[in-house]
Amino acid sequence: MRPRVLVIGGGFAGLSCALALPAARFSVTLVDKSPSFEFLPAIHELVSGLKRPAALRLPLKPVLEREGHRFRRGEVLSIDTAARRVHLPRGSLRYDILVVAVGAADADFGVSGVREHAMPFKSVAQCAAIGKRLRGLLREPRPGRVTIVGGGLEGVECLGEVLRARGDRELPITLVEAGPRLLPGAPAPVGRHLAGHCEAAGVELRSGEAVERVTAKTVKLAGGRRLRSALTIWTGGPAPRPLLAGSGLAAPGRWAAVLDNLRLEGADDVFIAGDSGELPQPLSRQAYHALAMGRHCAQEIERAERGRAPRAFRPAEKPQLIAFGELDCVLLQGRHALASPGLSLAKEAIFQAVMAQLDQRPLPDRLAGVLRRAAAAAPAMAWPLPRLGELRRRGRLKVLC
Repeated sequence: MRPRVLVIGGGFAGLSCALALPAARFSVTLVDKSPSFEFLPAIHELVSGLKRPAALRLPLKPVLEREGHRFRRGEVLSIDTAARRVHLPRGSLRYDILVVAVGAADADFGVSGVREHAMPFKSVAQCAAIGKRLRGLLREPRPGRVTIVGGGLEGVECLGEVLRARGDRELPITLVEAGPRLLPGAPAPVGRHLAGHCEAAGVELRSGEAVERVTAKTVKLAGGRRLRSALTIWTGGPAPRPLLAGSGLAAPGRWAAVLDNLRLEGADDVFIAGDSGELPQPLSRQAYHALAMGRHCAQEIERAERGRAPRAFRPAEKPQLIAFGELDCVLLQGRHALASPGLSLAKEAIFQAVMAQLDQRPLPDRLAGVLRRAAAAAPAMAWPLPRLGELRRRGRLKVLC
């Protein structure tokens, strides 16, 4: 009898794990509350309308069925590791091996009014809703202020797309960051470089100021100042999902602690992949790490089934590309960084390659997906090629550090 492998989560880690497991040896079921995989590193482009939601989604059921696996749509309410059972709103599923890849929630840091009045920035639907609201705001004779809370990766990429959507129109924009500068986790020259773009574009940067409260029309800062805000976008960063602590996989408010082979501490039949896990050596929460972790879980499951010793997960650090609308794109590798608008081509190429890699549907459907994504990419790639000066400007690299 084939071992039953249950994968919770259809993101980068969960889907890559399921696709790497052979149906001939394992009975694989993937559970997710959404019917689609979503390419989250590109959701900022929904804010400006550069991409459409369909371009960032893959339907999970046909992708998995093509590989001989099953898809079950539903939200996981709890995990009973003692009984090896996962509970859904309608029924439960048993497993022999469990892979938890539920990603991260949006950290609100206990700030009052965030969930009621700010627009979150964590999914395709949420960013498409932000884009729709922004377009409505831009149609007004005198649009109100857009306030972006958070100057990390999500906040910076969101800001770039708001600027792309604004174009030459009047739209007051404020970005609030509790840390001392933009992109606190990156080398300081990167934050200063992007701050220069913000100054040139008339964006108000308020660094070193935390948000105390969000209302329908204002953002109150910890220092007491109130900012009028017609659209408040919350990019608070990642937080552990309550399912982890609620099912005893982690302490309250903590990520699930895993061994170096991605098994949950104290549970040989449970793996944690992607953003949900905390390795002995902390790892940045990046999509390429999640893909690699999912594949490693599949390899470990196969090794265990063959009676072989476990192997440690060895993450490979890769360059990170940070988009800033049509104004710039930063390539970050360790403590070194380059900037050029032309690097957006590389970011687009990665998106196209990963989506094609994960799409396991029949050939006609895959081809249709490629064409749809290519059409969606056309506006981003439409450089004014006859203007040699513009081409040189976009392709020129600037060394930041």
